[in-house]
Amino acid sequence: MIDERLVPLQPVLEKLGFTSEFVQVNVLARTGNVGVAEIAMLWQGMPNKHDRKRTRAMLDALADAGLVALADDESGTFSIV
Repeated sequence: MIDERLVPLQPVLEKLGFTSEFVQVNVLARTGNVGVAEIAMLWQGMPNKHDRKRTRAMLDALADAGLVALADDESGTFSIV
């Protein structure tokens, strides 16, 4: 079952290439911090700069929705809210 908080973000997630299931399991179900590089690796295996950019855009969208918070902009680290 999809987290209802992700429903409004569906168009953005799909545009970036993420499924709600991936985001729910690999980002929102975690505790502590998540990083752009770590999530990109889970998503693409060997991500290129474009994959990391799309991962950052996804995490920024989650932050805008209040689901995660930016912990360190330089390293691309987000904390789960």
